[in-house]
Amino acid sequence: MPYGMVTSSSEIPITVISGPLGAGKTTLVNRLLNNPGERRIAVIVNDMGEVNVDAELIADETEEGVVDLSNGCICCRLQDDLVAQATRLAEERSFDYLVVEASGISEPVPIARALTEGTNEDSLPDRFRLDTTVSVVDAYGFWKAFDSEESLPDAAPDPERPLTEVLVDQIEFCDVLLLNKCDMVPDDARESIETAIRKLQPRATLHRTTYSDVDPSAVLNTGSFDFEAARRQQGWKRALSGEAANEHPGHDHGDDAVSAAEAHGVESFVYRRERPFHPERFDAWLDDWDGKIIRAKGFAWVASRPETVLGVSQAGPSVQAGPIGEWGDDDPATRLVFIGSDLDEAAVTDELDDCLAASDEQTEAYATDPFPRGSA
Repeated sequence: MPYGMVTSSSEIPITVISGPLGAGKTTLVNRLLNNPGERRIAVIVNDMGEVNVDAELIADETEEGVVDLSNGCICCRLQDDLVAQATRLAEERSFDYLVVEASGISEPVPIARALTEGTNEDSLPDRFRLDTTVSVVDAYGFWKAFDSEESLPDAAPDPERPLTEVLVDQIEFCDVLLLNKCDMVPDDARESIETAIRKLQPRATLHRTTYSDVDPSAVLNTGSFDFEAARRQQGWKRALSGEAANEHPGHDHGDDAVSAAEAHGVESFVYRRERPFHPERFDAWLDDWDGKIIRAKGFAWVASRPETVLGVSQAGPSVQAGPIGEWGDDDPATRLVFIGSDLDEAAVTDELDDCLAASDEQTEAYATDPFPRGSA
């Protein structure tokens, strides 16, 4: 790639690629570099290790501009470095597309915000435009991560960010989903996985892949990034608002689209109550994950914190619950969305009802309070 200034009239789109460790992100980046079409691509690679192995693998494949951001995560402490390095690349090299490969534990929302709104220290030049956010999902890893009888090593060294939690974050916020390593799971399991992912993420275009083999036009210059739409149209938010979540843009199942969830036993429901939970019984219930709940999200009213909105977030066996605000003028209530496989709505509802506080327990002065739990 020749050196030179990018003129101020040049618009540089950005694609951010997220996904757990081993999902196939680096394979995808190398494919893009080896088949860029008419594009001149620069790459920023983020890794948590002191040595960025992914950056070395990419650099071995190309002489293009590759920037290594190691020993930190661009969704938190390296946000400023991400903005600074993207700006430096634009000043020193001539390219017309930027690809950012995030680390396996990176949350996509903070990255998108840094690239669109800037950080406390700096912001990208106007000639950059966040164009597409891509999540690469390991179909086999997803299949096993939500199996209560399986034990997977965490992809991240941070015990507060378990694999399932990071995985769900990356699925719920993206424009394009690559369901990768499809050759490693049986056909019926792959259909079930895809249906579950569609419940989590009804908005994104989905592609089934092996070895991250996808046409570059599916992930580059799609013009599909919309920050507010990505946040607003997550599956659990749509379920909470009563919207249908069976629209599958970019991946047509024909007449079977509506019945796909039923066919594979994937469903969702909203638990609504205007009575507070007993804190200890509710906490004990959150501990008792049976593997059928893939995602639970929403807010709860707990008797030990009558003025506090308790945010609840569950991704497989990973559970967080903690204060996210005050009820104020709003009437306290519980609204929890459950997405899962072969869920018994009646049984879950009965179990949660058993966790509700009786009349005398609602005014009790609780000596202990199990919340917050996790990192909520």
